[in-house]
Amino acid sequence: MLESALRQLTTALRDQICPGTGLRDPEDQAPSPADHYGQVAAALALTLQEGDDSMAARHALEAWRSLAPADRGHAPFNRFLLNLLAEHRALTTGNPHDAASLRALAGECSLAWRYPSNNWALLARLCELQEAPTRHRKRVARRLLHLLSDWSHHNGAFIDYPSHPDRARTGSTPAAYHHKALFVAVAAAEYDAANDWQPTVERLLQWSLQTWDGHGHVGGLGRSNHALFGDACLVASLILLGADQAQARATPAGRMLQGIVQRWQEQTRPDGFIALNPANQDATGTGWDTYMHLSVYNAWAAAIVAWARDRTARVDRTALRIDLRASEPTATDDSHAVQFRVGDPGAVFALVSGCGQPPQAFSRSEVELRYAGGIPLHVTWQGCPLCPAPVRISREALEGNAGLAGWTPIFETEGMLYGLTDFDSCEIERAEQTVRIRLSGQPRALLRPDASGLGPRALAALDWRLLGGALGRKAALHRPKLSPVTGQLEWTIHLDRPRIEQTLILEHRSGQVVRYLNPGGHALTRTVPTEASFLAESGLAEQGQTSSTDGWLTTPLPSATADAIGRSLPPIELARGRYHAQLIVTWMSLQTACESR
Repeated sequence: MLESALRQLTTALRDQICPGTGLRDPEDQAPSPADHYGQVAAALALTLQEGDDSMAARHALEAWRSLAPADRGHAPFNRFLLNLLAEHRALTTGNPHDAASLRALAGECSLAWRYPSNNWALLARLCELQEAPTRHRKRVARRLLHLLSDWSHHNGAFIDYPSHPDRARTGSTPAAYHHKALFVAVAAAEYDAANDWQPTVERLLQWSLQTWDGHGHVGGLGRSNHALFGDACLVASLILLGADQAQARATPAGRMLQGIVQRWQEQTRPDGFIALNPANQDATGTGWDTYMHLSVYNAWAAAIVAWARDRTARVDRTALRIDLRASEPTATDDSHAVQFRVGDPGAVFALVSGCGQPPQAFSRSEVELRYAGGIPLHVTWQGCPLCPAPVRISREALEGNAGLAGWTPIFETEGMLYGLTDFDSCEIERAEQTVRIRLSGQPRALLRPDASGLGPRALAALDWRLLGGALGRKAALHRPKLSPVTGQLEWTIHLDRPRIEQTLILEHRSGQVVRYLNPGGHALTRTVPTEASFLAESGLAEQGQTSSTDGWLTTPLPSATADAIGRSLPPIELARGRYHAQLIVTWMSLQTACESR
């Protein structure tokens, strides 16, 4: 399957390459973005797959080389890929001038010490390890290992933001960039004493396994969730660790690799490219961020997977030895966990986020819900997705249709939007047939306030033009709370049948007008019909009960998971005092089939 996927990607890349323009993006209907790394990744992939005489590879590299250095962008990515291409040419052509010219091109991609995302800094330090003279290699490798330690939660999750995380709160740990951190660690072992990297790689691999649903999906938390970029990093890592070998195929790592590649087959487009996430089977651009481009991620996937397969074939390689049979995903009972792994991949399986994380972007116009705590990030029945990944949406869209918020309760007061996204306490209780997760906290601001006044506007302009948005990102760590409101959330997930229960208690302690925009809000997939009941009480007055066929406002959800929809009831004004609501969602056809067995 891997060989078939690589041949398909190679053909698709070659078909999109022309002299002069190099790689073209069939979705953008334009050359692959100049400030990304699609051209260099395509050149590496085609060289590895077709040989050093590949004209398509030469056209892609020349298109990138013809750009002014200031226009190239994504320096660590291009430098890393050019170093790999130089290493390959040095081994296969025996022409030192050819490899030297590629290394000189790589040197034009200047590296920085700090980046907005920690995964960029890791890749930059990996480039330095690739290039380090033998006498300095150990020192450079220790520095990279130190960063991986500093940017990892105690349970193995990679922290992509901030660069100085508070250990009491994990920071942002998106799954896709955790897989990239794993790839950096596994690749680094190819340039250093491999066994020195074993503890770090085992810890990072274990967390990837914790986010695997036992079938074809891995992750769901944070930006780029379920994206081809993270998939490719994970696949390349697993190949370098030997998970594609016959003796490893029955291990969890081997089965995870097989599940991803099978899903890639399902995501294949008519032009041969792999859709950027599972939702692209239905709608182009669904679940994408603005930095995601079809040609770039497909070229990246082809390049690093081809390189991993080429690397494992080298007879002079000293491989990192990991016992893949010892790596098994396990249930999560740590109350400080980033997310909880619940259930059995053969029946009901769920990943539920814990206390919540700071978003990596705190915008004035976009609401980021992909890091929210206390929500089902991914729920399946025997591998079939039932609950989709959360989303990032515009303020305008959310105010017009609060069902887009999915499971996250959303509030509006005095022109500000708040969400119950962060929790101060979390408990998990496991019984024979149920898992209960209890959280408590206060709603947090979902948007940065508009800058008003000369001073704040000048500071915002300075941040945008000279500081690269650093102040805005830092503001995500200190989002204001909606102090008059506290929330308690309890989830009951049934392990023996496809049913989820959510109990929400809100305490409103002031006379401030607060609107609850999405009572009963939840997110589902259209694949399997559901029945939902909702009962809410506010003070002494019962608000009533609503069934799935009467009163729900339903909207397509721009999730990375296919067939996603969001549902909620119309907004209400939150009365002073106590509000209590219970939502029960049951997938009746699956439950009936389960009971009949």
